[in-house]
Amino acid sequence: MKKNLIGKIRSSSLINNSLQLIKFFCIINLYCDINRKKDIMIWVIGGTKDSRDFLEKFIKYENNIIVSTATEYGVKLIENLPVKTSSEKMDKEAMLKFVENNKITKIIDTSHPYAFEVSKNAIEVAEEKNIQYFRFEREKVDILPRKYKHFEEIKDLIEYVENLEGNILVTLGSNNVPLFKNLKNLPNIYFRILSRWDMVKRCEDNNILPKNIIAMQGPFTENMNIAMIEQFNIKYLITKKAGDTGGEREKVRACDKLDVEIIYLNKKEIIYKNCYTDIDVLIKNLIK
Repeated sequence: MKKNLIGKIRSSSLINNSLQLIKFFCIINLYCDINRKKDIMIWVIGGTKDSRDFLEKFIKYENNIIVSTATEYGVKLIENLPVKTSSEKMDKEAMLKFVENNKITKIIDTSHPYAFEVSKNAIEVAEEKNIQYFRFEREKVDILPRKYKHFEEIKDLIEYVENLEGNILVTLGSNNVPLFKNLKNLPNIYFRILSRWDMVKRCEDNNILPKNIIAMQGPFTENMNIAMIEQFNIKYLITKKAGDTGGEREKVRACDKLDVEIIYLNKKEIIYKNCYTDIDVLIKNLIK
């Protein structure tokens, strides 16, 4: 009986020791996991609807995120999300400093498809700093209008536009507005821009009359495009190939119905690393 009691005590001691050991390793693993997460800081290059769609899903898996946008407006689009933000335009040198100051370990590029310099610089920064770069790229819309022309360079597009007769609707965004200011047919050109005071001012500062400014927030439906084209008697529409997110399909359908020629400014091609067209697939590869 005494031997059985001693055996039970020893067994109990072994069990307790084992439990203590398991508890110890659990604490160590938890501590390491916490420190690992502290060492992670993910930089999301945002400012687009794509970036918001991505962040709304990604924050369920990661909270060490800082989002950069080129404007305060871009920050307002995500102000309800639990992420750090920074609003400043950055060249390559500024990006390098940003990576150093924020101890960035991973870059996720969800910038606009036409933000060529931003993506190019981000890729180079990732290579120089030896950190991972991921790109979300909108799927291309496999649709073309009946009447269209396309240009690789904005200067060639401008030269073509200056010799056109009839009203023209420009949907390239406000950054390209100054390129049109000296055209002889400027009174016949209408600019659809975001409804922001600085963008309206940019138009006014470049000889564009208020009657030629359409300040509205997109994306626009096919019927809305039709209404604008009819209202301003548009014969030509200048746009980017910005995919479904940018309302490309709706523009094509509206222009085809009203026999309007679309003038495309083509996207500069860039070879992206780790490029994804599906947000869920991108996130799956980020968290694996």
